[in-house]
Parts: sequence; C-alpha cells; structure tokens
Amino acid sequence: MCQWPNKESLEFISISRQLGGMKKKDNMPRIDMLGVGRRLEALRYALDLSRKDFASSFGLDPSSYTKTVDGEKQLRSEAAYAIAEQWGVTMDYLFRGRLVELPEHLRESILKNLNTGD
Repeated sequence: MCQWPNKESLEFISISRQLGGMKKKDNMPRIDMLGVGRRLEALRYALDLSRKDFASSFGLDPSSYTKTVDGEKQLRSEAAYAIAEQWGVTMDYLFRGRLVELPEHLRESILKNLNTGD
C-alpha cells in the first residue's frame, strides 16, 4: 500500500513547483471588487430596483449586498450566476465589465449609469 505523501510524490511536487507547474494563489489575477460593485449598482439602477429588492432577487441579504458594492466582500460565483440568469446579463459583464452581449436596452441604461456615477 502506497502512503501519501511519499518520497517520490514530494520530489514531484518540488520539481513541479520549480518548473512553475503548481502556481500559488498570488499569481492569480485579482478581481476588481469595486468595479464589480459599480457594475452591480449600474444594473440595479437600470432595473429601477431598490437595493433590498435587487439583493433579494438573487438571494443576498441587503447588508451583504452593500458590503459587495463597497468592495468589502467578493461577489460569489453562485450569486453572479443567479444575477445573470435572472436579469439577462453575463458573468463577463459582472466580473470584467464586458457589455457586448447585454441586451441593448440594458446596455444603454448601464452605460449611462456607469458614466454618470449614479
């Protein structure tokens, strides 16, 4: 019976790290949490919803939503997926700001809200 970790597995891990095969989390791109918050608020304004109604539409309490908008808390992928499904936006919009695949009426309203800072 082979025990984990054994000498061979530890050598593999060491070599793999030296070759860059096992990346640390520090090398991962960071999510612009404030940007996510601005895009959530722009969508909320475009939908003409209160913070409470918007947050509850995808299962988040208003306090957590405020922390997400303020960049204090990261938007979870499950919540982003629920927003995308509920409101017809993409996760690319939420996390990266890509407007290309949004419905035209939402895109125009979101752009207006992002540019005015409302």
